[in-house]
Amino acid sequence: MNFDEFGLNKQILKGIQEAGFKEPTEIQVETIPLMLKGKDIVGQAKTGTGKTAAFALPLLQLIEPQEKNIKALIIVPVRELSQQVSRELSLLGKHCGVHSTTIYGGQSINIQLSALRQKPQVIAGTPGRLIDLYQRRALDFSKLGVVILDEADKMFEMGFREDIEKILSYLPANRQTLLFSATMSQEIKELARRFMKKPVELNLSEDTLTVEGVKQYYMMINPRKKVGALVEILDTQHVQKGLIFCRTKRTVDWLSRELKKRRVDNVALHGDFPQAKREKTLELFKKGSIQLLIATNVAARGLHIEDVSHVINFELPEEDETYVHRIGRTARQGKKGVAITFLENVFELERLQRIQRLANSFVEELESKYKY
Repeated sequence: MNFDEFGLNKQILKGIQEAGFKEPTEIQVETIPLMLKGKDIVGQAKTGTGKTAAFALPLLQLIEPQEKNIKALIIVPVRELSQQVSRELSLLGKHCGVHSTTIYGGQSINIQLSALRQKPQVIAGTPGRLIDLYQRRALDFSKLGVVILDEADKMFEMGFREDIEKILSYLPANRQTLLFSATMSQEIKELARRFMKKPVELNLSEDTLTVEGVKQYYMMINPRKKVGALVEILDTQHVQKGLIFCRTKRTVDWLSRELKKRRVDNVALHGDFPQAKREKTLELFKKGSIQLLIATNVAARGLHIEDVSHVINFELPEEDETYVHRIGRTARQGKKGVAITFLENVFELERLQRIQRLANSFVEELESKYKY
């Protein structure tokens, strides 16, 4: 199937071509026609499937460029995802005259108030700041036609359920509602039942954790020698763009310093950084100015970073699904990637083997001179 078969206008098709999109992904094939028909949708889909474009393209078709009201609201768990959504809308819709802005905590509210005065038709934002601005009467949703809940499971994990319900109560009853989630808990199903109208259910995750395209390895490493093992990997593997995950902010900062002592250039990223520094850090990594990014799980979901060749789990995450979200940063859009996980003991090995069974994948052991 080709993008021109959806009935999208010429301006959108031009944006698609210039963005380098060749053929629609499965979720785009399923979602775009339904959204254009005005259907409510509950979509269960893994990361890296082209989900953002699946709802962005119909939005661009549905919104009139001359419209001066907020017509669409996209609710996301983290600021990075709001920025990604806005960037993709701008990229695909640069010939459409549809404007979007981002709303999130950590940035001056005056900057966002100024952006709202420019009359954007689409808002992508995080729950807390959306509520804040609505209560200040800076947001008018009376003309809104579409609301999209992106990464609903992540928002529930972060404790945003009440905020989401509050925001949905602000919106017109005759709106179109879309919900996307990697997993589908009873809480999310209950939210859909209460706030959606006969939604079409799309299950593109096959009820399993999916790590297609990722060659997975693990290494049994002495905890005191993990930095040495990491340097060994960086020396022996062709790491063009590497994402290294740690559990805590403290470990991220420590590991970044240790690698720099060994003259391994890198940047760190976690939630304590000021927003301006976070954005600068991500830009350096995305452009390839820096080849290594060390991060907490804040970067495991929502970030759209192309061409990550390697994901290295310096520490196994606490949640099984977080492992999949982490390594999903590589092998996006059908590309190949490598994931390497450091394990400290047999209990962590048993956990990884459980994840392996859930994901129906194979994780191979890599030998190291730093073996436990």
